[in-house]
Amino acid sequence: MKVPKVSLLLFLAVSSVILPAQQAASKPNLTGKWVFSAQKSSLKIPPPTSMLLEITQNDPQVRFARTQVYGEQKFNWDLDTVTDGQKEVVQNLATYTANVRAYWDGSSLVLDQQITASDGTKAKDVVTYSLIEGGNTLQAVERQTVVGAKGALTNKWVYERQAQ
Repeated sequence: MKVPKVSLLLFLAVSSVILPAQQAASKPNLTGKWVFSAQKSSLKIPPPTSMLLEITQNDPQVRFARTQVYGEQKFNWDLDTVTDGQKEVVQNLATYTANVRAYWDGSSLVLDQQITASDGTKAKDVVTYSLIEGGNTLQAVERQTVVGAKGALTNKWVYERQAQ
């Protein structure tokens, strides 16, 4: 069966508009202030006393600003990146260096980090951020593998959207 050229051109024109719109729609906006919930999280490490994660998303740019509190100690972490999966951000911190790439996997934002500690230990840390429970809860599933070690560590960090 031969498809008329007009029908084929119309199909291609409509597809070129609908498919990008569907892809954009599958990427939720994670912008907000997120408060850590120790009760809903499942961690293999001691949880922080408190933690606030602020995400500002203006695709393809994403900014993370996190403050973790452990007793009297406060730790800040910031990351400005793009979600193209190509650009690598290098973070040189006091205790480690991280090479970070960000990309979308369906409706989840993935941070893929190659980490080298100051003692030379190398690790891979992949964190997948997803909105759940109608968008009021942010789940970050972290899979961490240390080079040369057996097995991997998986943590599920859960955050509640802070009311504005």
